[in-house]
Amino acid sequence: MPIKPSNPLIPSWSQDQLDCPSSPETEAAYFDPLLNAWVLSKYSDVLAAFRTSSLVLSSPRLGKTIELPDDRERARIRVEALESLSPVPLRRWRDKLNREVYEVADGLSTEKPVDLMDDYARPLCLSLAAMTTGISRDDGARLYEGARHVSAAAAEPYDHALRASAKAANAEIRRYIPSSPERLDSSGFVALSQTLPCLLGNAWFALIQYPLQWTELHQQPALIEQAIEELLRYSGLARTVTRIATADIDLNGCLIRKGEQVILRIIAANRDPDRFPQPNQVDIHRNEGAHFTLGSGSHSCVAAGLIRMAAATITRPLLERFGAPTLVSPVEWQGGSGFRFPRSLWVRLPRAPQDEARI
Repeated sequence: MPIKPSNPLIPSWSQDQLDCPSSPETEAAYFDPLLNAWVLSKYSDVLAAFRTSSLVLSSPRLGKTIELPDDRERARIRVEALESLSPVPLRRWRDKLNREVYEVADGLSTEKPVDLMDDYARPLCLSLAAMTTGISRDDGARLYEGARHVSAAAAEPYDHALRASAKAANAEIRRYIPSSPERLDSSGFVALSQTLPCLLGNAWFALIQYPLQWTELHQQPALIEQAIEELLRYSGLARTVTRIATADIDLNGCLIRKGEQVILRIIAANRDPDRFPQPNQVDIHRNEGAHFTLGSGSHSCVAAGLIRMAAATITRPLLERFGAPTLVSPVEWQGGSGFRFPRSLWVRLPRAPQDEARI
């Protein structure tokens, strides 16, 4: 059961976050009367939820009636997004981003601590966000603060004040980034400028805890794409996602009625020992795959290919250029019931072993 915060209507599974000393636990599906929702945490239950067409994306409403989303509009948006993320633009963006990440990585100091978030992840992700939405970097910088408000509302979806601030910020961002089949829209700008650095921060924090695996990736960079999948599984980002039933469903023996809300504990399912051996350890050689960090099936993130490309492209220079980092100050965590992430990652980056041998 969740550890309740001061507001019992806000879910809080504290073990479903990287800074908790306890590991996530999975349990049989149950209905939580305080949350007024079904709670799924086992891998098999979350997989079944993603596979059914009768559970669709919704937003938590703190007990208010949830309006059913327009399925046709959702399908239209998904098709447009997939068209803008075909292999051709992905390769073009990767090549542009690749040149920039090595320049920024080469500027990181090995003599004094650096913040991997503000000194590396955030500027590169903002550059990618501007690149993929077709706006200038100056416009991207102007929209950054508004996008931060939108992201904060996603991190804590139960906060009414954050939601109101995000609504106003979204309207301003849309003025600069209209919808277009040829490029990402305002939601893509927010995802890349805000959500992607959060995901990278979680992944790097996890890998820093396993310095031998960092060293192995430095020695065998061909493993980086596989390692990204393991880091996505282990550290993820979204702690929970919310669905609503559009029809009565029998989900692995649980009768979920039309209109009932369902909370999927994504990080817990990604650590289910029935699916992943030794799930609470990072293992870059793990090949089970099939995590839920980017959704699954028809409910998968439309930008999954872009996120994987960006994560590997931005991470690769750190692994190639430097030895395993060490944290030099406590991590300040931000976010809420939606997702949590490091506000900063102050580390000392040692020269890679072969670089030291040449000095």
